[in-house]
Amino acid sequence: MTEKQHEPDDDLLRALEVLNAADAGGDDDPEIEAALRTLARLLPSASPRQDFSRRVIAAIQRAPLSPGRRKLRSRRRAIITSLTAAAAVIGTVLWTTGFLRIPVAEIFLLVVQSGTLAVRSVTFMLDMLRFVDRAARVLTAVLTSREMLSVVGTAAFLSLLSVAALRRLVSSSQPLRQRESMKC
Repeated sequence: MTEKQHEPDDDLLRALEVLNAADAGGDDDPEIEAALRTLARLLPSASPRQDFSRRVIAAIQRAPLSPGRRKLRSRRRAIITSLTAAAAVIGTVLWTTGFLRIPVAEIFLLVVQSGTLAVRSVTFMLDMLRFVDRAARVLTAVLTSREMLSVVGTAAFLSLLSVAALRRLVSSSQPLRQRESMKC
């Protein structure tokens, strides 16, 4: 064999070098694509362990920073901590003196009553939807059957006729003065 066989580590290092030098080159460079394919082929296909991300974050936090750099800290962290501590102290004082117990109890009662009202409203809406569904089924059955439609039509006509007759009877039994006073 005249040619030297390449180890997978050599291919991996060469691909990483190509990608490191790629900052100056374009994105559609065939050399970069070949390096990415090599990396995809050489890297293990098994999923990392479940604690992989936690271990990586812990390693990053333990790693020393380069000279001239310092760890990032929130500027507002001290302010938020002091405000939280002050609110906790004030809340504890108000709770122990009894000033806060009544408003907290009222707020809790309001939350419970609102939740109960919401549950009742939802239950009522579901019952109404069931009623409307049943009524729609009955109306559909009635309106699609000729016999039932004729019965319902006859009942409606007789109801209107009886209401008109009752109205006429009531209006004729009233004295004339009452009818005239009602018109005014």
